[in-house]
Order: sequence, then structure tokens, then C-alpha cells
Amino acid sequence: MTRIGVIGGYGSTGSVVVSELRKAGAGEILVGGRDATKAVSVDVLDARSPDDFCQRCSIVLNCAGPVMTLRDRVAQAALRNRCHYVDVAGLGLVKEAMLPHSREMADLGLSFVVSAGWMPGLTELLPVYAHTRARAQMDVVDSLHAFFSDSGDWSDSAMRDGVWHLRKTGMPKPGHFRKGEWIPAKMSEASRVVDLGEPIGKRRFSLYSFPESEEVGRGLKDCEFFNYTYLAGARNAMAAMAIALLPLPEKTGVGMLRGVFRRNRLPVRGFVLAQVRGRSQGHGVMFTSRMVFREGHDYWMNGVVPALVARMIAQDGCVKAGVHYLADAVDPVMFMEELREEGVEQSEECHASLR
Repeated sequence: MTRIGVIGGYGSTGSVVVSELRKAGAGEILVGGRDATKAVSVDVLDARSPDDFCQRCSIVLNCAGPVMTLRDRVAQAALRNRCHYVDVAGLGLVKEAMLPHSREMADLGLSFVVSAGWMPGLTELLPVYAHTRARAQMDVVDSLHAFFSDSGDWSDSAMRDGVWHLRKTGMPKPGHFRKGEWIPAKMSEASRVVDLGEPIGKRRFSLYSFPESEEVGRGLKDCEFFNYTYLAGARNAMAAMAIALLPLPEKTGVGMLRGVFRRNRLPVRGFVLAQVRGRSQGHGVMFTSRMVFREGHDYWMNGVVPALVARMIAQDGCVKAGVHYLADAVDPVMFMEELREEGVEQSEECHASLR
């Protein structure tokens, strides 16, 4: 029988993962964490503890954080003990650390899936899904525009990772991808007001990228790719800039970032929308796909994704071997079908486009 170990399994995301796995009858579940009264004792910062936990599992799912502190310790322990590995977060850090071992993983038939949550994760998967669906309906694909926003009330660990990421990347020059190549953005492209229809409406968006979305852009060889995030006004933009560029105490940065998320409030708590423009039989066509989550579904949205990945690994052959981000690890159409069955709110439409 498959045994899935969930590190951080009694936290906000981890408890959703455990619940989803048990509901699906995914096998034996081993819940791990630092509090031995709530779970099997595992301390990721201890030299031996992650190995002791991983050797009891066939799939290890890491919901612990922050990533900036734990880094790739659990992933390395999973590899040493020949376990599949799913990481809710990652921030590019875990994938970069494990890439030198990707061939070894593939030879062993092991799947290591990083950034398998809401953001990053579904924020990259939906654009890839939309592109795949649009290609089946268009003769030529010209562009893919992705838009996302988040106002979830996330944990301090998640906010610390966000601050760490902003400080690491700084404020890079905005750009987009053209047939897999990064190019600097024009001023008119860097920030745009776009009407995305209900329930989002007309909002201002700015170009922004994660390592995960940059990998998506490099992989799209047939079109332009623009990745935009919503920032509710100049105050949020200034806060992000201050976190990225000033030597603020971490606690101050966390408070400022939490303020950004709270001021990003929309009729939905989070969304990602992809617009693919192209041509079919000489006529302009636009394919749109959107995914949203509502009040109270923040951690459910974050947890349902890694739980589904673990289930697909257990089914054998549904997830690529080696180390991959979510959008590259799974078949996007199959994964989206499974998410809809789980209750994720996703819709799409295709119609003529005036160019």
C-alpha cells in the first residue's frame, strides 16, 4: 500500500492536504511535524529527522515552511530514501538545488514536483492549460496574457518567503517573452488597465514574474507571453518597492506585504485568468480561461493541488519523472479536469476577437 508522508500536516495547508488524501482513499497517511502531540515527530532542521521520516514513506509531501529557512533539506532526504516528493512552495530555490539530481531521479522513476500550490502553481498551470486548449482551436497563436491576484490571509511563514523573494529579485526591469526569448517591455506594456469582465472588472495590472512563470515563457515558442499581477494602487506598488530595495527589518517587511494582500481585495479572494489570442481560418479568435477562489477557500485552494499531485503519482505514470515545476510536471488538460471534479471554480470561452 502507498504511504504518503505529509510534513507540516497539521498546519493550515497541511491539514487540507491530509483531509483531501483521506477523502480520496489515497493510501496510508503519515502526518509529520515538530509537535509530537499532534503528529509523528519530525524536525526538518535536525540532521537525521527528515531521513527517519522519509524512509517510512513512498511519497513525501512537504507543507512546512518557510522555504528560505528549510531550503531543500526535505527534498534531499526524500531522494536519499528513494521517495517521490511534492513541495507546496519552493520559490525556485528547491528546484535549483535538486536539478543536478534530475537525471538520477528520472532513472529511478522518481517524480519531484516543486511549487505545487496556488501561487506559484495554479497561477502558471492555468496559462499553460489555456495555451494547450487554444492551440487545438486556432491555426495560429499570437499571444498569451496571464493576469492574477491574491488577497488571501496567509501565514507568517508564507509572508516571510514573500519578503525573501522580493529582496532576492529586487525590482528587475519589466519584460515579457516572445517565442521563448525574454525582451524588455515597452512603457505601455509594463502597466495596463484591463477589463477582465465579471467578477474581476476593470483593474490596473503590472508585469511581474516568478521563476515558474519565466519557465512557462521560455517554453512558449509560438507566441508572445505576458504575465501580469494586480496591485491595488500606488501604495501597494511603493510597498513592494520598499521591501525589495530597502534594508527593512523582516517583521516590518512582513507587515507591509500583508498590507499589500489585504488592500488587493476584490469580489473574489484570488484569481488567475489567461487570454489567448490567435487566428482560425483567417479570423481573429480569443480563448479565455479563468479560475477563482472565494472567501474562506484560501488554504483549500493551496492544499487541493499537492494532494492531487500525490494521488496522481500513486496512480503511476501520470506525473513526469525528474524534478519539475507543476505546470511542466503534469498534463494540464488532465489536471484541470481533475481539479474541476474536486470543486475548483474554473470556466472558459472562445469567441471572435476584433484586432
